[in-house]
Amino acid sequence: MAQFDQAWRREPSDGDDVLPARDDPAALLALIAAQRESTRRRTSPTLAVIATAWGLAWLIGYLALYLTFDDGSSPWWAFAIFVGLLASAVAVTAVHTTRRASGVGGDSATVGAMYGGAWAIGFVAAGLIFAGAVRAGASPEVMAVLSNGVSCLVVGLLYLAGGIVWREGRMFALGAWVALVAGLASLAGAPTNYLLMALAGGGGFLVAATVEAVTSRRPAS
Repeated sequence: MAQFDQAWRREPSDGDDVLPARDDPAALLALIAAQRESTRRRTSPTLAVIATAWGLAWLIGYLALYLTFDDGSSPWWAFAIFVGLLASAVAVTAVHTTRRASGVGGDSATVGAMYGGAWAIGFVAAGLIFAGAVRAGASPEVMAVLSNGVSCLVVGLLYLAGGIVWREGRMFALGAWVALVAGLASLAGAPTNYLLMALAGGGGFLVAATVEAVTSRRPAS
């Protein structure tokens, strides 16, 4: 035991890692907190990646719906483009969050996998709601507002949830922005809601992605 105490308390050499003394609880707690923060940063989604995917999908997709809107609706092929872009953004988000948590066991891996799956579940549920509204006789004008509002609300709430889970303030703020823009766009009605979602929604994602990319490359002072 005496030899162990001497080895623990000896001055570290140049090749040793500096460890806190066992009788210094504050230093040990600081080390644990630093390790937890490092794990959180390694496993949390990269906002620049997923925000770019959603920004491009919304900017291009909503502009296609806005520019082709006529007689109360946009043509089927414009919706096909929009749905394809949304599916791509969902896939990028799900794959990215799952990969960020890969190789890490415990709660981090579980949270990453569950969050990635939540995107697919959310949009499957939204699609079922839209199908039910069509069966109930919703007009094209109502469907234009409903499909946009519900889809964007799913995105906003999932960004809010991600910000809470990974304690990412920018992700949380972006989710709040998306949800509020979707609500305001619903009041505007079609096709103005498409233009608002393209510029304020898609543009907001791209601004957030740019800010995140610039700040993440800036060296710490």
